[in-house]
Amino acid sequence: MKNKEYFNIVIAGGGTGGHLYPGIAIADEFVLQNKKNQILFLNTGNKIEEKILSNEPYASLSIKSGKFVNQTFFNKIKSIFTILSSILKASEELDKFKADAVIGVGGYVGVPVIIAAWLKNIPVFIQEQNSVAGKSNKLFSYIAKLNFVSFENTKLGPKKKRFFTGNPVRQKIAENIKEKNNNAPFTIFITGGSQGSKAINNAVIESFEYINKIENFLFIHQTGEPFFEIIEKKYREQNINCEVLPFFKNISDIYKKTDLIVSRAGASTLSEISAAGIPAIFIPYPYATHNHQFHNCIEFQNKGAAVVIEEKDLSGEKLAQAINQFYENKAILDLMAKKMKEQSNPFAANKIYNLIKGKLSTDHV
Repeated sequence: MKNKEYFNIVIAGGGTGGHLYPGIAIADEFVLQNKKNQILFLNTGNKIEEKILSNEPYASLSIKSGKFVNQTFFNKIKSIFTILSSILKASEELDKFKADAVIGVGGYVGVPVIIAAWLKNIPVFIQEQNSVAGKSNKLFSYIAKLNFVSFENTKLGPKKKRFFTGNPVRQKIAENIKEKNNNAPFTIFITGGSQGSKAINNAVIESFEYINKIENFLFIHQTGEPFFEIIEKKYREQNINCEVLPFFKNISDIYKKTDLIVSRAGASTLSEISAAGIPAIFIPYPYATHNHQFHNCIEFQNKGAAVVIEEKDLSGEKLAQAINQFYENKAILDLMAKKMKEQSNPFAANKIYNLIKGKLSTDHV
């Protein structure tokens, strides 16, 4: 593949925004470096992926895949047949696209695509977002040409193949400069991720009676589709200044006016808000594999960039206490914003691009 002017890159994986956003960031970098580079996303085709990719200029196709974790024996057998069928479909799509490489970003859908790529001798690269690597990424890290990790201590594949790059952030966020109007209300962005969080939603609503000078606040709340109607109604009933939607597409614009974020601690969220320099109250999802969200964010608290409240300790009153502290002490908020910015890796996507390009340009495949 020496001296090839451009590359056809397949990004395999998804299921959630946490897997998909870093893939988009890598795609952005490939196109930024050479407009002839072509990108194809192979993912599950679920509603979250459709919403996210509808704002992006990249082609995408859905591939079925089976699940194994916490499944019955019958469902595991069924998954094996689904994967075998999906390997054939993935193989066909790789041929049609004339893929030069596959980048796995995690999620079950990556399994048939990466197996198909390996069988066809197409180079595979793995990008891991979390501090504790996911099962599919762990599995394929040994056949990958290179593995990219977002946390320095993440164990993934052979050490000689492992590169600490940080988690890639989309260009429109990496380039974002916080533009805060001093006359604007104190703005809190609440998000439980692309699918929402019942625990965070309820705690925020319960916090209203404990927040001091709440008339000076603006709440921007991404509820998730299942919780939108009831949460939006609660805001109206209490006459709270707010913007409430199931899902916000213009996330970079929201980051620009946010003073404080209340959120889960998925790796993509951490990388985006550190790039934007926004202090945070993290409420890690307690049922994430290996409790990786807690491990993702605890270092941010140790560095003075955030406060972590575990869900078992979460209440409206405790959340309000943290919010009041930040609102009433701008010096603490400004220091946390500075510390948050220090945790960012704005050139992660560029590092990954250069490593992949270098590997594809020097290897005979």
